Amino acid sequence: MVDWEDVLVRCAHRMESERMRTAMTTTGATQVDPGRVLRPEFGPFLAIMDFLGALLGPRSEIVLHDTSDLSRSVVALTNGHVSGRAVGAPATDLVLKVLRNHEGHGADYLANYLAESTAGRRFRSSTFFIRDAERSVIGMLCINIDDTALVAARDALAATTATVDITKDSEPAGTEELPDADLLAALPVRRVMERLSTSVDDLTLDSISRIVSAQNVSPLRMTAEEKIAVVGDLDRAGVFLLKGAVARAALVLEVSEPTVYRYLRAVRQGA
Repeated sequence: MVDWEDVLVRCAHRMESERMRTAMTTTGATQVDPGRVLRPEFGPFLAIMDFLGALLGPRSEIVLHDTSDLSRSVVALTNGHVSGRAVGAPATDLVLKVLRNHEGHGADYLANYLAESTAGRRFRSSTFFIRDAERSVIGMLCINIDDTALVAARDALAATTATVDITKDSEPAGTEELPDADLLAALPVRRVMERLSTSVDDLTLDSISRIVSAQNVSPLRMTAEEKIAVVGDLDRAGVFLLKGAVARAALVLEVSEPTVYRYLRAVRQGA
């Protein structure tokens, strides 16, 4: 028997999603994936993306992720030129890790961490977790700010305003380090927490390559135990949430796909 009430509710949600998508693609700078039906929970976030883009300026990218399809999770995008991405781009490695390890369970957001594009450009990034009624993460609103000009200005200011020690017990003239080098060396070095991939193939291969490279042993010389450890790292990084990741991992590790599945079972059973 057809549950007509449920059918009507679904139709209403679809119509509302279509209305929001049409409004955003025709009246503002935000681009929305025309092939996706957006969840009603995304409505309030879609409504402020143009505002955030105008407020923060053209060097700030605003991204809306839908975690229901990680291979094309970017469903709305403002100022995509900042990272070089477009709607339909995949999730990031940080998104995979958060979902696989439930790292967003106790927090509403992550703020001011370092991200990097496939072209090597770096950003100051923040992510707000979008949840459903059961408090499960169903999406994320992310802001990536290109601070390149500000960092260059900071470094120039440090060099311009630097002073030297001219006391008697200082090193002879000509032997001291440049003062700006001292100041810049004292600045904290931040680790890249997220990589903004433009395609699911790039995301998968980059994630696998970085984890394999960290072993400092070529796959040809790895023991079975070392390969199991790599598969464990890939699993904790959320790589296997992506379609085709097992085949890619098998290719890089130079083993069969059934072997990767066997390693993965061993890792999860031992967890």
